[in-house]
Amino acid sequence: MSGVLRLVIGLLMAILILAISLLVSVGGTETVPAFEALETCFLTGERVSGMKKICYYECVAGDIAITVSHVALCPLSLPE
Repeated sequence: MSGVLRLVIGLLMAILILAISLLVSVGGTETVPAFEALETCFLTGERVSGMKKICYYECVAGDIAITVSHVALCPLSLPE
């Protein structure tokens, strides 16, 4: 293989690697960092109020509540 051909192939490979890394960094693929698994809120209780149900969650950053239909199930966990 000639030196010029090796240089061209090397440049093409570098461009391909750069394009793939840029695609991943702008969200081209769905990835979840490991630390996000720790940022989850867990259901601690629920209460029906009229036609709505209030779901209570304990999170690392503090407690939160969401409102759903009175016939819906509260999700067991939520992303924080």
